Amino acid sequence: MRNDEPAAPEAARHGATIEALARETGTEPAKVQELYEREFADLEATATVRSFLSVLASRNVRAALRQRPHY
Repeated sequence: MRNDEPAAPEAARHGATIEALARETGTEPAKVQELYEREFADLEATATVRSFLSVLASRNVRAALRQRPHY
């Protein structure tokens, strides 16, 4: 990507990951996307190395969804 082009939202570039998390956890894709975007932004704000942000965000979202109460 060229530097003068606006960056796509991170979640849009990670759609397959979001869909996989939604299937794996039985959660609506929109809710997973919301959680993923928030987690990615939180990690990105303090990251000095960006290479593994998507891996870390995915792991954290998966853990959060597994800990939610089941009704």
